[in-house]
Amino acid sequence: MKKILLPTDFSDNAWNAIAYALEMFKKEECEFYVLHTYIPAFYEVDYHGMIEDTLSGLQTTLERIGREFPNEKHRFHSHSDFDQLTDKVRAITEVEGIDMIVMGTKGATGARRILFGSNTVFVMRKATVPVLAVPDRYAYKGIKRILFPTDYLRHFKKGELQPLVDMAKKHRSGLTVLHVEEDLKWTEQEQKNKEKLRDLLAGIDFEFIVVRDTDISAAIQDHIRDNHYDLLAMLHRKHSFLGRLLIRQNVANIGFDLKIPFLVLQGAPVK
Repeated sequence: MKKILLPTDFSDNAWNAIAYALEMFKKEECEFYVLHTYIPAFYEVDYHGMIEDTLSGLQTTLERIGREFPNEKHRFHSHSDFDQLTDKVRAITEVEGIDMIVMGTKGATGARRILFGSNTVFVMRKATVPVLAVPDRYAYKGIKRILFPTDYLRHFKKGELQPLVDMAKKHRSGLTVLHVEEDLKWTEQEQKNKEKLRDLLAGIDFEFIVVRDTDISAAIQDHIRDNHYDLLAMLHRKHSFLGRLLIRQNVANIGFDLKIPFLVLQGAPVK
């Protein structure tokens, strides 16, 4: 049974991500964990009121799910805590055995009790399971085509790519592996890594595309603009292109202007 974590700040954007997840997994037996965390401003002392608001918000969310997405295959749990979102996400992931985190790309700006926008990026950085970020107002329409930009500098491992392979098989998706390179020169090791990736993608419909460009981010954005994709997937590895984008000072560059959902796969640690 899949276990899906749904962080929420009770904004419309957070609800949209919940709705996406419920549609995406509507045919599967799933347990969903709806999570809200809160950290008050230093001047705020109404902790009792904050707890009441949180419990009320979670109850309202669960009731709305029951009304709009009744599904006998789905079970729900609610969690709240006075804690940083990323810390609580990691704790629940470990204790409950979470398979995936689904959340919105931004939250209510100027929210009185919680700032949620950049938290999506911080969860991507610190999570140990795949994170699916859903753009504001993006409705689930199926996943027919997936774009997977990557380099071939490191050896690919089955475990880190398995969630992507499973998703492509489940939705019968076509997968495009996009490599952006300045000089298009391949080392022997890069070629071996590419062949390893080919082996790991066996059983799904995939293609390799190489684009010559010096700006990886622009090349990815251009390719998405010029082709129809339902999902962008990237592998988060230390020192990778995505890893550089996810460092704190580059939060604004991660691409919140993306019009399609963004799946961050967690790379295996370097030994």
